[in-house]
Amino acid sequence: MDREMQGVQNVVATMAIENMYLSKDFINELIKVARGEKTSEELRQEVILRHAR
Repeated sequence: MDREMQGVQNVVATMAIENMYLSKDFINELIKVARGEKTSEELRQEVILRHAR
């Protein structure tokens, strides 16, 4: 397993330990960040927009 995917797996596992399960769509977005296809700031802004009240 490459380094980027190991990092994503670690995030998913850490969240699961805290009973905070991530959707497959969100995991795919994390993979895009890990591969450099988008920045973490772009993902953060998308999450804020999606969940803003």
